[in-house]
Amino acid sequence: MRTLSRLFGLLLLGLLTGLLMFSTSSCETTRRREQADPTRSGQSISNADAALSGAASSRQIMQLTEAGVVDYKTPQSVLASALIRQFHDGTVIDRVLVRKAPGDPKDKPAYFLIGMGLNNGKFRAMALPLRGTDDGTFYLTPNADRYVLSSTGCPTCYFDFEDGQIVGTTCDDTVGGSSCTLQVLTANEVFVRR
Repeated sequence: MRTLSRLFGLLLLGLLTGLLMFSTSSCETTRRREQADPTRSGQSISNADAALSGAASSRQIMQLTEAGVVDYKTPQSVLASALIRQFHDGTVIDRVLVRKAPGDPKDKPAYFLIGMGLNNGKFRAMALPLRGTDDGTFYLTPNADRYVLSSTGCPTCYFDFEDGQIVGTTCDDTVGGSSCTLQVLTANEVFVRR
């Protein structure tokens, strides 16, 4: 009887190990197939299903309610931590928001994920454009540009918008040579799995 129960246990362990190996290899195959198709990154997203089907590394950030209010689908604390990792220079993000960019009312509005904080007492901010769907859901994609503000003696810097795009920066106090610089960097790794 004792031998029979041990044999049954070993058989069950072997079966579980086989299932685990099978499921792991199928996930790896899926990942390689998505990475091997460079044409997928340039697709426009027309609805939430399309956004989720081909963009494994895109992350849903928010949903606009019928009243036009931002409903965060990724908690702001998670967004702040991800932006801190993206800066990777000691910048601490203490405020995260989604902002509608001013633009032509006839055009579809652009939204940006913005994180603000400090690095060694100097103001820093990062803005990333969000990709919207027809149902008011907005995603951050890894190919979205990063707009990074850095201050020199300026307590707060602001992004300047024109036609729904970031075109520059303004310092709120230009006394004594204070200034802000804007750096545009391609792509981001905010939610890319490593």
